[in-house]
Amino acid sequence: MARPTDPRKSLAWQRRLQQFTASGMTVSKFCDREGVSVATFQYWRHRLAPQRPEQVSRLVAPVFQAVDLLSQRAVVIRFAAGGVMEIPEDRVDLVRIAIATLAGEPEPC
Repeated sequence: MARPTDPRKSLAWQRRLQQFTASGMTVSKFCDREGVSVATFQYWRHRLAPQRPEQVSRLVAPVFQAVDLLSQRAVVIRFAAGGVMEIPEDRVDLVRIAIATLAGEPEPC
């Protein structure tokens, strides 16, 4: 059985892959700059590629820890990295968008 993915490592590689996309560099040059091998880069690129929903839940741990309702006035999302997002309770639309974005789902047209 495969080892579960460390959520911190996954998040770090998600950020690194976003930086690569924005860099305009070749994979080889980007990997040289980052000090990682091309093979490792390709592994994480494949591992974190968009997948079917049933695969995502097994491979990638959520990047937030909890969603709480405080005094029925706001939804608070506490991220593992320490960030906090607070959304007023009357903005259910924003709560749905936040959850869809965190889950990597496309926004409806």
